[in-house]
Amino acid sequence: MLDWLSIGDSFFRRFRGGAMRHFAVSTMGKRLLALATAGMLALATAGCGRESSPLRIGYVGGLTGRVAGLGVAGRDGVLLAVEEVNRAGGIAGRQLEVLVRDDRQDAETAKKLAEELAAGDAVAIIGPMTSSVAAAMHPVINARQILMISPTVTSNRFNDQDDYFFRVTMPLRVNAGKLAEHALRHGLKNFAVSVDTANAAYTEDWLESFRRPFEAGGGRIVHVERFTSGREGGLFPLAERMLAAKPDALLLLSGAMDTALIAQQVRKLGSGVALFSSEWANTSDVINFGGKAVEEMSSFVTYNPASRASRHRAFMENFERRFGYQPSFAAVLAYEAATGLFAAMERNPQRAGLKEALLGVGSFAGLQGDVRLNRFGDPERETFLAVIRDGRFATLD
Repeated sequence: MLDWLSIGDSFFRRFRGGAMRHFAVSTMGKRLLALATAGMLALATAGCGRESSPLRIGYVGGLTGRVAGLGVAGRDGVLLAVEEVNRAGGIAGRQLEVLVRDDRQDAETAKKLAEELAAGDAVAIIGPMTSSVAAAMHPVINARQILMISPTVTSNRFNDQDDYFFRVTMPLRVNAGKLAEHALRHGLKNFAVSVDTANAAYTEDWLESFRRPFEAGGGRIVHVERFTSGREGGLFPLAERMLAAKPDALLLLSGAMDTALIAQQVRKLGSGVALFSSEWANTSDVINFGGKAVEEMSSFVTYNPASRASRHRAFMENFERRFGYQPSFAAVLAYEAATGLFAAMERNPQRAGLKEALLGVGSFAGLQGDVRLNRFGDPERETFLAVIRDGRFATLD
């Protein structure tokens, strides 16, 4: 930036030493000098304002309704990451500001939010948290060329695309395939499945990604029960129909609240059938609403809740101190998504070229090890078998 204050001082000295003699008693001369000085000060202030204005990033997640547990945890993970960076001086000497938006798990709302953030001065977007919302936002962010990095979206429909959409959690085909192998290895050959169609881009994809290897290995899907969360209709009859097919295990493909409520109905019916869920349900809400009914329910997850890695332990402590509750996988992955984005912004703190900057980062430090991104912005990392035990998430070997 030009040193306008120095220029103004030089101008004043020259003006005073030369032309000022002709304006010594001129009111007009005094006014002109005052206007010139004020103009220079305004330019200096404007220049400093541009350099010190915050770098804005959008956060989009479901903050109300049945998926709020996922969205709120993701928001808090991002806020913690931003607060830590700001305390350390920000990026390129500028503080970060988060523009938090509630997608309400609604496609039209999500499209409008993507357009709003792209039309404004947001450098990038963190989110969304569900695959159906991502499907709605995906065309907008590509057309507007604004980078979007999701903590938790796993649908296979986004795999291997050269686009503006990045992810830090493994595509669901990985965990669905691992569950199929695990079930067959433990003699669980007959599954009934419940599918929440409110997030069909995720749940239907998950079902098919599980069905193919499971049936290829000799397993059978004996019943599929589809429902739409939030609509009228009890979950008790749903549980009855699933159990009537006499399955060895149930796979519940829904968010935390509905997974917990279905599990409760299953246990009320006196069944001790094995329960499995997707990572979507692995927030504190599944334990809060499910209680004893979700004990020993298992799922394959992207992060290890029992990790003793020093960065992970520090995050868990800092998060609980800051927000007053234990972070779920959504908070962990949102923090990691923010970390990856900030690594790219250190190279290029503006929207244009940020995609290339993030691809150039290649890998960045996650809470339990490095997160590697391939040339399509999809992650390569380990996954784990988690179980709810004694009211907490644990990891099985």
